Amino acid sequence: MVEIIQISDLHYGSEFVPDYMENIIHYIKDNRPDVVICTGDIVHKGRVVQFKKVIEYIDQIKKITKFIAVPGNHDAKNSGLIFFEKLIGPRRSRMIIEDKDTIVVGVCSARDDMAEGMVGDEQLDWVGRCFNKNLENRIMALHHHLIPIPMSGQKFTTVRDAGEILEFTQLFEIDLVLMGHRHVPHAYVISWENSSNTTFLYCGTSASNKVRADDTPSFNHIYLDEGDLEVYMVSSVNLEKSLLLERKEHHTEFIRPRKTRIEHLLASAVWDE
Repeated sequence: MVEIIQISDLHYGSEFVPDYMENIIHYIKDNRPDVVICTGDIVHKGRVVQFKKVIEYIDQIKKITKFIAVPGNHDAKNSGLIFFEKLIGPRRSRMIIEDKDTIVVGVCSARDDMAEGMVGDEQLDWVGRCFNKNLENRIMALHHHLIPIPMSGQKFTTVRDAGEILEFTQLFEIDLVLMGHRHVPHAYVISWENSSNTTFLYCGTSASNKVRADDTPSFNHIYLDEGDLEVYMVSSVNLEKSLLLERKEHHTEFIRPRKTRIEHLLASAVWDE
């Protein structure tokens, strides 16, 4: 079994709350996961001073366990990808955790000074070569969405070539795809024709107050074991845990953290007219 903590959308420089980040680091120290994966928007404006400040927190995590990050669209503002690579890590990367039979591939969906995302043919080819290895637990991480999610606003949030990447997850039997971007914890499970399952897992904003509706800042605690999966959403405010998803063979249970927008609409008095 591999144990993962996913953090995302720290947004250092805009509504970032140091106490939330300290809580996350404390939780990581107590639980000692195999890897911490950050799915982008570490800073808010891509400024070098923001990267230099937030690296103090990232370095604390790196002293505890393995760490991998992908850039988000806010990291890429103002040529920020330059500073991301200088101070955080490469914009795309591969990590193999041999003793856990696990591979993690981080993909850059962010583009310089653009809100929308794209992976592109060259990078998709690179990802395919990365996954050309027989490891049991196969994880991909990127910032932008592959599938739209409820209560995330009306902006265009999916990567331009989402169809190709969805097909890729089937062909390469990816167990888990981690995403951030719109600050909404959510999950989808797709069962493919080849009998494999892929879970698409989204993370809330972990260290800022840039939440949606009445969500709480949160991060995900993940247990992946040869296709079986448990995901807990952890509040960054008080470290309270709640089950978000449990996926076992032939059974998936998803605990929704809130009502969706359509449920609010259907309950509205306007429909009674």
